[in-house]
Amino acid sequence: MAVRFDPSVPEAGDGPARRPSDMLEEVIDALTEGLAIFDENAVLLRFNAGFSEMNPAVADLLAEGLDWSILLREWVMRGGLSAGDAERLSFMEARLAGGDWMVTPLEIEAGDRVTEILLRSTAAGGFVLVQSDVTERRAFEETERAADQLVRKVLESCPANIIMSRVGDGEVIYRSPAATELLGSAEHTHAHFASRAERADFITAVLPDGRVDDMPVTGIRADGARFPSLVSARLIQYRGEDVLVSSTIDVSKEVELRRRLAAQREQIFQAEKMSALGELLAGVAHELNNPLSVVVGHALMLRDEDISDDVLRRVEKISDAAERCARIVKSFLAMARQQPARLVPMDISETVETAVGALSQSAEGLGAEVSLDISPDLPPVRGDAHQIAQVVINLVTNADQAIGESGTGGRIDISLTHDAAAQMVELRVADDGPGIPKGIRSRIFDPLFTTKPVGSGTGIGLALCHRIVTAHSGVISLAEGGQGATLLVRLPTTEADAGNAPSQKDAEISAGRGAVLVVDDEEDVSDLIREILLRDGFEVTVANSAETALDLLAGQDFALILTDLNMPGLGGRGFYERLLRDLPAMARRMGFVTGDTMSPQARGFLDGAGRPFLEKPIAPDELRRLARTMLEGGA
Repeated sequence: MAVRFDPSVPEAGDGPARRPSDMLEEVIDALTEGLAIFDENAVLLRFNAGFSEMNPAVADLLAEGLDWSILLREWVMRGGLSAGDAERLSFMEARLAGGDWMVTPLEIEAGDRVTEILLRSTAAGGFVLVQSDVTERRAFEETERAADQLVRKVLESCPANIIMSRVGDGEVIYRSPAATELLGSAEHTHAHFASRAERADFITAVLPDGRVDDMPVTGIRADGARFPSLVSARLIQYRGEDVLVSSTIDVSKEVELRRRLAAQREQIFQAEKMSALGELLAGVAHELNNPLSVVVGHALMLRDEDISDDVLRRVEKISDAAERCARIVKSFLAMARQQPARLVPMDISETVETAVGALSQSAEGLGAEVSLDISPDLPPVRGDAHQIAQVVINLVTNADQAIGESGTGGRIDISLTHDAAAQMVELRVADDGPGIPKGIRSRIFDPLFTTKPVGSGTGIGLALCHRIVTAHSGVISLAEGGQGATLLVRLPTTEADAGNAPSQKDAEISAGRGAVLVVDDEEDVSDLIREILLRDGFEVTVANSAETALDLLAGQDFALILTDLNMPGLGGRGFYERLLRDLPAMARRMGFVTGDTMSPQARGFLDGAGRPFLEKPIAPDELRRLARTMLEGGA
C-alpha cells in the first residue's frame, strides 16, 4: 500500500518542521549582497546581515518598521551617506512610486569601500534595495582605464605613423597624430596610396598570413605629393570585424641617399677606370709623342716652304692626320690626368669668338651655319682660357658632326648671357639636329661613351667638358625640350678688376733673342726644336744628354734651357736639381718639353718645380710662345 508523503507532517524521530519563512530568512542572510525590503509605504519590512555589514553607520538603527525617509536622514547625519547621494536615492524611490520598476544603480563611497545600490519595485507596491560591494571591480576598471590612457598617451606622442582601418572599405577607425601629419586626415586609406592597384596589392599581400612587413608602395602626402614608403601591417579582430593596424615609413631620404651613394660609386668607378687608362696611356703617350712631334713639326714647317700645290696638298693631309693623332693623345692624357685648371680672370667673349673662329677656319671647317650672340659688357670669368676654348670646340664640333651625319638640321646657335642675380655667365650651344635620345641622355658625360661609329669618336669630348667645367666651379647640363640638342655651361663670374690685367696687345713686346740650349736624347726631336727656334731667330745649341748639357754650361751662358724630362743617365730631373745646387740662376731659366706628364712622379716633380713645360707632340707655335714668354720674364 502506497504511503503519501506530506512534508508538513514531521516523520517519526524528526524535530519540529521547518517553516518556509525560516528557510527564506536563511537564504536572504546568505546573500553576499545587502538586501532591504520596503512596503508600499516605504517602511522597512526585512533586511539581511549583508546590508548591516555594508552600512555600519546605521546598523544599530536597522529594524522592521523603520521609515525610508528616517533611514536616509540618519544615514547622512552619521556620515555613511552624502547629502547628494541621499537626495538621489530619494528621487529614485519617488520614480519607483511613480511606476518605474527599476532605477539606474547609484554608486556610493564610504571610506575605502565602494558599493552600488539598485532599487527595484515589487508586485505589492513596495521596493527592494540591493546593495553590492564593487570595490574590487572599480579598482580593476580604474587600472584598465589608466592603462588605456597610457596607451593613448603613448600613441598620441609616438613618432610612428599608426592607422587602424577596416579591411573591407578602408574606413579609418584611428590614426596617430604622426600619421595625420604625414598622410592627412582622409576618411579612407585609399587616399594614402598612389593608385588603387597598389592598395589592392597591399591587401592581397596581408590577407594570407595576416601580416606584411616593409612592403614598398608609393604614398600620398597630406599636401598631395607622392613619396616612396614602406608599409607594415597586422590583421586583427576588433568589435567583430577585420581591422588592419598599419605603420607607414617615409623612405624619401633613404632613397635619395641610395641615389647619391650610387652616383658616388659610379664616380669612383669612373675614376678607377680613368686611373687605369692613365697608367696605360702614360707609357703609350711617351712612345708616341716623340715621333708625333717630328711629324707634326716638320709638316707644319713644310707648309711655309716654297713647294708645288700638289706637294702642299699632300703635306697638309699629313699635317692634318698627325695633328688629329696629337689631339687624340692629348685629350686622353688630359682626361686621365685630371690636371687642375689655372684659373685667372679671363674674357670669355674673346675666348668663345677665338674658338669658333678657329673651327671655322680649320681645314675641315664647319658644315653647319653658326650664329654667335654675345651680350655686351659681360663680366670677367675666372678660368683657364685654353680649357674653356676646348669646351667650346668640343660642343660645337659635336653639334656639327651630329647635323652632318644625320642630315637633319643645319644651324648652330651660340649665345653668351649674364645672370647677374646668380653671378654666372651662361654659354648656350643649341643645334637643330637630330637631338639626343632619351635613353642615353644620362650617359653623355660618361668617359669613353660614344654613339659615333668605330673610328669616328673617342668618347672623351663631353666627359672632358664636364671635368673642365666642374674644375671651374661651374655646371654643364643638357637642356630639356626643344628641337635638336641644347647644352648649357654656367661659369661663375669674378669681381676682379679686369683693367689691372695687362691686355694681350699691351703684352706684345718685341721678343728678345738669345742663346737656347736644347737637351733631348731623341735626335729627331732635338733637331726639330732647333730648326723651329732657328727660324724664329734664336741661337740654338743641342745636347743629347744631361751630362753633355752640364759640360756646355760650365763654359757658356744660355738665356734659355729647354730639356726633356725622361732621358738616360741623369735625366731632366737630375739635371734641374744639379743646376739648383750649382747654378741656381740657370735653373730659373729652365723649361721642360716632355711627353711624360702622366706618371705621378713626373706630375709631382713638375708641380713642385713650378717651371713652365710644354707637352709633346710639339707644335711650332706653342714652342715659340713658350720661348718668348720665358725670355720676357713671364715664367
